[in-house]
Amino acid sequence: MHMNTNLPKLSGFLPKHEERVYSDVGRCIYCGSTEALSDEHIIPYSLGGNFVLPKSSCAECAKVTSSFEQTCMRTMYGPLRLLYNLPTRRRKKRPEKLPLKVKFSADQPDWELVDVKQEDYPFLVTFPYFDAPGILAGRPLGESDGPTTKRLWIRGGCPFASFDELLPALARKLNAHSLFPESKADIPSFSRLLAKIALSFAVAEIGTQPFADDLTSIILGKDLNHCRYYIGSASQDEPPRNMLHELAILKFSSSVVVVKIRLLCKLGTPTYFVAVSNN
Repeated sequence: MHMNTNLPKLSGFLPKHEERVYSDVGRCIYCGSTEALSDEHIIPYSLGGNFVLPKSSCAECAKVTSSFEQTCMRTMYGPLRLLYNLPTRRRKKRPEKLPLKVKFSADQPDWELVDVKQEDYPFLVTFPYFDAPGILAGRPLGESDGPTTKRLWIRGGCPFASFDELLPALARKLNAHSLFPESKADIPSFSRLLAKIALSFAVAEIGTQPFADDLTSIILGKDLNHCRYYIGSASQDEPPRNMLHELAILKFSSSVVVVKIRLLCKLGTPTYFVAVSNN
């Protein structure tokens, strides 16, 4: 069965991220080590990030940051990265099909997984909403939560002009009764990703100041209890912007700067704010 796809022009739909290479740091921005330093992509390369902070991450810390970045890129944004052909260092391993939950009758008790071609695959794009960072809202450190959220930004994604049109067409193609597109939101890993982007961007733009130990602890996974003290978001929907990512330094006080982060702006995603506090 042939589906009327009405494909949007995916080639070039997401703008390219500006290329920017900063000065060498010469030490690990997470632990201070000067051994075995590698370059850090401030926004992950796998999201098309082109801001590079040279010689800024040691081998051990690079393993830690790479782990939670991969969790976000694969579990939260894997199908999106395939759809828009975002960069990968393992292009030959990219799957041609993805598993989709399907029921073939109304009385079927459990969902079963069916491999669907990537060009037909419906998925959900998910970003968490947070309150304003506690440090900016005047909440004490002990009253801020760990990596949790009560609200998600969710949008349907697919290579079709309309997500709602794809679902019934794909159900007919598969002879299925119902489909269950999924989204996975790993809030701890995503919170650590935001903290990592903020810290590395602050070092790149401001210099190697002694930033808050709590933010580094979040990044390295040592203590996530105060995520919401430093990390927050705008609470309302925002219009898309014709850019891939947005990063900016916002001055808050003499001891605190805030990094504004908006990933995949073209899709109308939420804006995040991460407070970076000097010791």
